[in-house]
Amino acid sequence: MAQAMAARAGATTRDPVAPDAAESEDGDRQFVTALARGLQVLRAFRDAAEMLGNREIAARTGLPKPTVSRLTHTLLSLGYLVHDPQGERYGLGPAVLALSAAFLRQNSFPQMVKPFLQDLATAVQAHVALGLLDGLSSVYVQLWRGQGQRIVLSSEVGYRLPLARSAMGMATLSSLDEPERNALLTRLRRDGADGMRLDQTYRRCAQEIAEHGFCVGVGIWHQDINAVAAPIHAPGGRGRFAVNISGPAFLLTEEVLRRDTGPKLMETIARMRALGIVD
Repeated sequence: MAQAMAARAGATTRDPVAPDAAESEDGDRQFVTALARGLQVLRAFRDAAEMLGNREIAARTGLPKPTVSRLTHTLLSLGYLVHDPQGERYGLGPAVLALSAAFLRQNSFPQMVKPFLQDLATAVQAHVALGLLDGLSSVYVQLWRGQGQRIVLSSEVGYRLPLARSAMGMATLSSLDEPERNALLTRLRRDGADGMRLDQTYRRCAQEIAEHGFCVGVGIWHQDINAVAAPIHAPGGRGRFAVNISGPAFLLTEEVLRRDTGPKLMETIARMRALGIVD
C-alpha cells in the first residue's frame, strides 16, 4: 500500500527541468542549449528503475517530441540511456551510474553520515534520506531503511522531492541565506507553486526549525505520507543538504513525529556534530 502511495505521489509531481534550463539560457551567450536539453532528458527520470517513452519525456521536460527523439537516440548511443527489448521505452544507463559514482567519490559527506543515519532508520523504523538541493528539488543522494522495517515506500536514490511541497524542501530553504532563499521562492512561484500556501508553509517550518531544529510535514508531499526534516551542514559548506524521515501517516502521526521521531533526528545530528562530521 505504501509503495502505491509513493508511486501516485511521484506521478503527480511536475519536474521543474524545463524552467531551470530556460532561465539559465536567457541572455547567456556561453549557454549551450543542446547540452542543456540533453541534461533535461536525463533529469526527467525520477529513479533508476523508471522506464519512459519519448512522449512521457516530452511531457515532463516541455521539449518538442522530435527533439526528444533525437536526444534519446544520442544518449542511447553514448550509454546514458538504455532501452527495453521493444526499443520503445528508455531507462538510465551505466554512464549515468559512472557519473554518480564520481560524485560520491569526490564528495565523501554522504559516506561519512551513512552509519549514523542507518542506525536512525532502524531506531525509528522508517525511511531516512539525505537530500541535496538541485534546481527546484531536493534529490535523494542516500536512502536508508530500518532493519526489520515492514512497510517501505518506493522512493530510491535519485528521487526528486519538490522544494515547494515537502518537509525536506522546507528544511533546505531554511538553510539558505536570505537572497538565495528569496530567489528560489520567486522561481517556485513562477513555476506554478501556490504563493500563499508556499509562504505560509515556509514560515511555519522556519519557525519550527528555529525552535526545535526540525520541521514536520503532515501530508505536504502526499496526503498519506508524513515526514520530519532538518537541514544538515556539510563541513566547508559544500552542498545544501537536508535529512528527512518519512513513512505512512497512520504510523508516523504528527504526535509521533513531534514527540519521538524529530527529537531522535536531532540527537543523531548532535552526535555527528560532536565528532566534526557536520557543522
